[in-house]
Amino acid sequence: MAQFDIYPNPGTKKLEIPYLVAIQNDHITSRTGATVVMPLRANAQPVEILAPWVAVPGQGMFVLSADEIFAIDSGRLRNPVGKLSVADRAKIKPALDKVIGEY
Repeated sequence: MAQFDIYPNPGTKKLEIPYLVAIQNDHITSRTGATVVMPLRANAQPVEILAPWVAVPGQGMFVLSADEIFAIDSGRLRNPVGKLSVADRAKIKPALDKVIGEY
C-alpha cells in the first residue's frame, strides 16, 4: 500500500465519499495493519486550506476532507484508482495543520 494512493470507498457512504486517499507513510502502514486516510467528497463545497479541491485521475475533482481523517484496516482498501499529484499532496499538511493547529 503506497502513500497517496486513492482507493474506492469500501464503506456505506460511497455516494458522498466515493474515494479515500491513503496519507500515512508506508513504513507505519506495513507495521500496523491500518492506514490513515482522508475522505474525498463528491458534491461538497471546498473550504480554503481545510478542504481543498484535489484531482482523482480520470474521475474529476473532489474535496479533500481533512477534518474527517480516520484509520481503516488496510485490507479493506483494494484496487487503487490512481495517486494524488505532487501539487495535491502539498495540500495535505496545511489542511492537517488547520485541524490540529492552535488558534
